[in-house]
Amino acid sequence: MKTSIESLLEDDHESLGKLLTEFDGELAKPNIAHAFELLDLFWARLAVHIRAENLHLFPALANTPTTLFNGTGGLPTSEEAQNLLVQLRSDHDFFLKELAQSIKAMRVIAGSKQAHGDEVEDVRQRLATIAKSLEAHNRLEEMRAYTWPTLLFDQQKLAALRAGIAHELENLPSRFAK
Repeated sequence: MKTSIESLLEDDHESLGKLLTEFDGELAKPNIAHAFELLDLFWARLAVHIRAENLHLFPALANTPTTLFNGTGGLPTSEEAQNLLVQLRSDHDFFLKELAQSIKAMRVIAGSKQAHGDEVEDVRQRLATIAKSLEAHNRLEEMRAYTWPTLLFDQQKLAALRAGIAHELENLPSRFAK
């Protein structure tokens, strides 16, 4: 059975995946204005997801006594855990950098009155690359890092960690306030 932390973060992965699929569909039509809005929302939502992990989940795992990461009972060794956290943070940097480039390209496309078939296709290809990398990244998180808190922390620490993560996920930029 999944913990509330696992469910919270995995549900967000699923929601982000749907948003990316919706973006690609709008770009394929092409409905540039709506596609740009969806890409902007995806970028913001992924950024808050990453912020939640970088500010709460990853530090909680990184600051766990190394003796608890003993390579048994579903836990990696301390070195394996640290290496995975470094990889996940590096992936986060890649996603945000690539999305920033996509946003810049979409701003040009959306602000132009002329057709930009090649530029649109370039954005679609960039986002396809991001989506593929994101799928692999999410699998790693879901199969590894998301399962560790339950094995390491007591209920009080788990509740505080979940609350911190949930707060970050709800903290979208004001331009998305409803």
